[in-house]
Parts: sequence; C-alpha cells; structure tokens
Amino acid sequence: MSFKFEVMFQSLKVASQYVGTTLFMAITALVIGVILGLGIALVRLYRIKGLSQFFQAVVTLLKGIPMVLIILALYLIASKQFDVWAKSMHWSLRFKDFNMVWIAVAALSLMATINSSEIFRGAFAAVKPGQFDAAKSIGLTNLQTIRRMLLPQAIPISLPMFSNLLIGLVKASSLASMVSVVDVFAAAKITAQQNYRFLEAYVAVAVIYWGISLVIEKIVQILEERMSRKLRRAIL
Repeated sequence: MSFKFEVMFQSLKVASQYVGTTLFMAITALVIGVILGLGIALVRLYRIKGLSQFFQAVVTLLKGIPMVLIILALYLIASKQFDVWAKSMHWSLRFKDFNMVWIAVAALSLMATINSSEIFRGAFAAVKPGQFDAAKSIGLTNLQTIRRMLLPQAIPISLPMFSNLLIGLVKASSLASMVSVVDVFAAAKITAQQNYRFLEAYVAVAVIYWGISLVIEKIVQILEERMSRKLRRAIL
C-alpha cells in the first residue's frame, strides 16, 4: 500500500484544529497536579501523622493503575452517580449535558498529582537537612521555610522533570477519545475512518505530538537558563 502525503496533510490539517483541546486537558491537569502534588509531598516531608501514611498508600496504589482504567472508572462512576449527586444538590445539570473533557482532566490530574508529589519529594531530598535547622535557628516558621528556602531550591531542580510530565500528559490525553472527547488523536482517527488511510492519519498525529513536545522542551530550556542566571546573580 502506497503512502499518500496528501491524505497525511489533510489529516494534519483537521487534527491540528484540536491542539487547543489537547493542550487544555494537559495544562489544566498539570496545574491541578502540581498544587495537589506539592501538598502531598509536604505532608510526607514533614511526616504529618496519619496523613503521611495515607498519602503514601494512595500514591503507591495509583502508580500501579494504568491511565486507561482510571479514565474508564471515572466515566462509569460519573455515568451512574452524577445525576444522583446533581439532584441532591438541586442542580439542573445532568450527565447527558456534562462535558466529557472534565472526565479526562480528572483522570489526567490524578496522574499529574501522583507524579508531581514524587517529583517534589525527590527535589526536597536534594535540600541539605542542615538548612532546615538553620531556618529554625533564625526563627522561620514552617510556611516561611517552605516559601523562602525549600521551594526556591526545589523548583529549578524539578523543572526538567515537570517538562517530561507535561509531555507525558499531552500524550496520555489521547486516551480521552475513549470517553467521546474529540482531541488531536480522535480527530485524526475520524478522518481515517472516512478514507481508511489510517497510517497517514497516525503519522500526522505523531508529527503534531512531536511538535508540541519540541515547543514544551524549548520553553522549559529558556526558563532553566533564566533561573540559572538569577541564581548566579544571587550568589555573586
């Protein structure tokens, strides 16, 4: 079977119209995941009794569950329980009117939260314990220690890993098509079903994902260089 570039370009044109949907799901999930993951990492760092063990168990459990199962489980739970919850809260919204994008965002956010918590834990481990003692000796509270000492050191260390996490979320967002979300992958698949040229469509999707990954890596590289310059100026 010959490869038809004109079909690939047509799939590329159609699929590229949904780049915004893919980026929205990935970036929203990353923001939610970073916030929740930071909280979990701090709870485990300060070993808050009860919560630390609970989050450790949750992280271990969710790390072993494939993303496809999480998306399908959330969809099934929402389809059976959302109308019940909506009626109890006196909402007019029903599941049939619900935007499935938020199911995908919820599933991706779980992935982002688990990975973010582990990224922050690794970054926090790079901070020398003596610095915590020094912060206490000058009278800093835990919140001030986190804001002034811990995060400024942890963020530059973790930035490359968050870049990889965002790229992973972009690629994982292709699973959103399983709950009827039309994103880059789903749009290309729809065009392929019309002419049965699946190879060309998948190549087009690969080009789009590669382009998004390249842009993310370039942006993070620029941020790393700026942070490095700021740190050098602070040291000097």
